[in-house]
Order: sequence, then structure tokens, then C-alpha cells
Amino acid sequence: MNKNANNKRGGGSTIPATGKRKYLNPDGSAVPDSDAPAAATGAAVVNTQPKTTSPARRYLDSSEIDPQGNSKRKVAETQQIFTKRLRRDASSPDSTAAAGSQGDAEEGKIQVISRNASNRLTTAEPEAVEPEAAELAASEAAASEADCTVTPERPDSSNRRFLENLRNSLPEEAAVLDSDGILEIRSACKRGGYELLGLFAKGAESLLYRARTGRQIFCVKAIRNQWDVWLGNSKTKRDEEKLQDVSYSTKLRHLRNEHDVARALYSDQEEMPIARIFGLRRVTKFGLELGYDLLMEYLWGHDLSQRTLLKMLLPEDKVRIMYEATKAVNYMHKRKFIHLDIKPSNFVLTHTGQVRLIDFGISVSCGHRSRSITGTAGYLSPEQIAKETLDEKTDIFALGITFAILFGGRPLLQTHDELLSRSTRRDAKFHLESSTVSAVSETPELINMPQIAEIIRNCSILKRNERIPSCNYLLNLLQNAAEKYNIKLE
Repeated sequence: MNKNANNKRGGGSTIPATGKRKYLNPDGSAVPDSDAPAAATGAAVVNTQPKTTSPARRYLDSSEIDPQGNSKRKVAETQQIFTKRLRRDASSPDSTAAAGSQGDAEEGKIQVISRNASNRLTTAEPEAVEPEAAELAASEAAASEADCTVTPERPDSSNRRFLENLRNSLPEEAAVLDSDGILEIRSACKRGGYELLGLFAKGAESLLYRARTGRQIFCVKAIRNQWDVWLGNSKTKRDEEKLQDVSYSTKLRHLRNEHDVARALYSDQEEMPIARIFGLRRVTKFGLELGYDLLMEYLWGHDLSQRTLLKMLLPEDKVRIMYEATKAVNYMHKRKFIHLDIKPSNFVLTHTGQVRLIDFGISVSCGHRSRSITGTAGYLSPEQIAKETLDEKTDIFALGITFAILFGGRPLLQTHDELLSRSTRRDAKFHLESSTVSAVSETPELINMPQIAEIIRNCSILKRNERIPSCNYLLNLLQNAAEKYNIKLE
């Protein structure tokens, strides 16, 4: 990282080492301790703590972090939950995250006694993007020799080539869904007049099918009970056996919640950065309930958990994805909902280059306090583990982990057994109130973009009040950083 970049942030002004994190406007004035987006416009996040050692080492050695004199061994063991990364061999088949669009939306979800999903479905992998032109590589090398962090602007032709490769990797031409098509799908939902074409993904609790009514293609998220084993469709009977053991009542509660949240978020007046949901249908036979189908938009693209997709993206592409993903989460926050399951597999990069947010099964209203740990291991914030009140900053924490993975990082090391222990929850509450260390330390692909790396770290600070306060604030930071690195976000 550029040595000067560590000492100068937020427009290049030198920041005195006061030991406190501040949010500064470009003119150098301090932003009040408020979450109001208006005060955050154009501001930059800086960490005024003197950087003498790594965050983890400074946390373990600093006496003011543990004024009660708690055991340092206990603190060190607890800190591993938030700062250590999964040690996985990149060449191992289990380390390759290749899921279809909207696939594995519920994998690894934790709700008290649930287990991590193990089965995944692999879809067609995108083609690799050709290397950049020689002159672009030469200009990057020259910038590096000059100790400059500015990345040359990527030609528009490269972005078009990327989108073309993405379209070519899809199984067939994406259909345009207009208002008439939506009405046709909703009508089919009421009368059950649609056909399941085939399973394309599965999660911990549900099966995802491509479906058709007339000329309209859409997605069906299906759950089934034990009656389906004897009386149901042959497709659903065979596929249902592959799901992990989650009670039908839990599946139904999550499916209904997803329908209700999506209906509250739906808007006919603007383009939605989330998946549209058309209806919930009760499936019966001979008067017996076999399960439920949730009819939703089929997104033609790939989710962000696929390593092959991430390898074909340049850092500039990923910064754009960060910006679009933040807008999608902000869409929910403006309507007073929090997602609670932010992770790469719940963002779909469509064939048009848009980023869409999916899976609202455990989403809740802002200010909710859960009686259980709800979310996905590896992305859980301290307040989720401690069962404290949840707000927008809970999603921002998971956004930071997700963004770090885009740039070569890892999920947090959070095992099922540890999450269920009382000591882990007690220590998570301590971190939530006292630890100013970021859960993110690795973003290998951001060596030439230290300002982006700093933004990601500030998203995932363990102490909630020290994090980036809102998605609006985060969008402003990304706009300022993109301007510095000559990246077009729109």
C-alpha cells in the first residue's frame, strides 16, 4: 500500500493522531456524530488511530481495550471468530463456489439448530475475459513505478466484451418481462396454470425451478411436506429428498416472510434493484396440502459466489458491483427493512450488467431484536451473535465481508458450535461495545486502490457505532473513490 495513502486520506489533508475514528468532509471539517445522510455528502472516512502495528496485534497488546483485566487468552480466542479467515485450499473442489443464478440463496443459514447446506448445483461457467491491451498494462506499470495509486480508466470496449461473454454463458436468450407478462404470471399463480421445467438450484430449505406459463419464463421457489412424498409431483418428490432436515413449519414461515417483505418493497413506479415476486400459491392434491410455491422473477445471470465469474472481472468492474449492490441494500433500508442475509450468493449479476438482491426469507423491519441467531455463518455481525437490536449497520457489516470476498478475501471463521455457545455470545457483546478492530484484513486485489480497501474495512468494524453509518454515506464514499481512480460507476 502507498505509504502516503496511510497518512493522507479524505482529500489529502494530514490527520493528527488523536486515537479516535472520525468522519471528515472534503474541506477538513468534522462530520457530527449523526447518521443523517445530508451530513455525510462528499465526506471521507478516516482512521486517526496511529498505525504502529496490525489491527489484530494492536487489539491484543493494547491495555485500554480490556480495562476490566480479562484474560488475554480468552480475548485472543474470541477475536479469532471475527478476524481469522477460512483456511481452504483453492484447488479443493469444496472451495469452488459455483452456483446458478438465485442458487444457494439459503446455503449455510443459521437459525439455532440448522446445519450448513452441503449440496450445490453447478451451472454453465462464463468464458474468461481476454487480457487488457498492452498499452493499458504499460500505463499501469508506469503508475506503479511513480508510486501513484491512480488506475487508468478501462476502455468501454472491455466492458462491452465482458457483458457479451456474460450473455454467451447463459443457457438461452433472456426473455423481456413486461407488464402484460407479469399479469399473466400472476394469473397462472392463482389457478396453478404453470409448468415446472427443471431444477436449477437448491438451498437449505427450498428448491428453485424454472417455470413457464405461455411464453413467460419465471422462477418457482418450492417447499414440500411429507404428503408430497406419496402424492406429489415426481420432480418435487425426487428433489425434496436432497434437502437438509429443516422443519416444514420453519420453511413455510420463511417463505411467507419473503412474500410479505417483497410485497412491501414492490414498486411499479421505478426500476427495482431486487428480485420481483409475483405471488404465493398453496399446492394441494385431494384436499391435502403438499407445500407452497413462491413465484418470482427469473434473473438471467450469475450470482457473485462463482469464482470463475470473479476471476473474469477487473477491479474496476468489482467497484461498480460494490456500488450497485449498495444501492440495492439501500433500496430496502429506505423502506425500513434490513436484509440480514447479505452474502455473495444473494447478489445476481444479470446479463445487462445490473446487480439484483434476492432472498428475503429472514428479512425484518429496522429495530428488530431476534431471540435466535439468524443469518449465515461467516457473515454474522456481533449484534446478531449477541442477539441485540438489529439495524442498517448490521447489513453494512455483512456488505463489508461480501466486498472483501470480491477482492480476494475470505468469509469470517464462525463455526456452528461456537455460535451456539454462551461464551461466544457474551464475547460478541463485548466486541460490539468495545472493539474498534475491523473484521476485514485481507483485500489482496486492492493494492493499487487503498481508499477502496479502507472503505471496506470501515464497513465491518466490530463496534457498531464506529462503522460507516448508512448506505447513503457508503454510496458517497464510493463515488469519491471512483472519481479518484477514474472509474465510471453509471
